Amino acid sequence: MIKNINLQFLISYLGIVPFLVAIADKFFFQYFNTNIVDDFIIIYSLIIFVFIGAINWDLKKIMPVKLVLLGFLPSLIAVILILMHLIHYEVALILILFIVLQLLVDNFFYKETFEREVYFRLRLPLTILIVLSLVII
Repeated sequence: MIKNINLQFLISYLGIVPFLVAIADKFFFQYFNTNIVDDFIIIYSLIIFVFIGAINWDLKKIMPVKLVLLGFLPSLIAVILILMHLIHYEVALILILFIVLQLLVDNFFYKETFEREVYFRLRLPLTILIVLSLVII
């Protein structure tokens, strides 16, 4: 049974746990200050957003410029959104927009069979769960 579990998939899906805890706290427990939970979820989502962009980096080979930009842009966007968040702009909807846009753009770059499988078994469901969590929270 253990040999059939892909550790990367398991760890990726475990990344949803903070969203589930935040939702449970918001609607049932109300143990944490809602501002802290909201700030945490925004920052955590931005980390995921940047991490997904960083997947396109491979320092062992020369990458096409479009993949370098695709890997760098989430970091730049995240810095801008963090600054906006710190000066009290509501960035949740903008973040949702960029996460969905990132998903759509990545769809064009996952062409090979294995990458398509990863896209549909990991990337698409996790993005949907993250977006739904952000909407709920």
